Amino acid sequence: MSDFLEKEYHPVIEEFITDYIDDNLTATERDAFTEVLVSHDDLRELAFSAKDGKRLMNYLRLLKAMGV
Repeated sequence: MSDFLEKEYHPVIEEFITDYIDDNLTATERDAFTEVLVSHDDLRELAFSAKDGKRLMNYLRLLKAMGV
């Protein structure tokens, strides 16, 4: 696992990651951010981990709502 959790990123980058996982980027922003992710291993790992974490949290919420 990368040490990306120990790093501090510029607030703009953090905002792009948040918007990326929430699907709140325009097509142009998504294309540009995807290009950044292709060349930046740590950012790519952070963005994909955050997206996966959000998916798992939504799944947990669903299970709790079902009483499982």
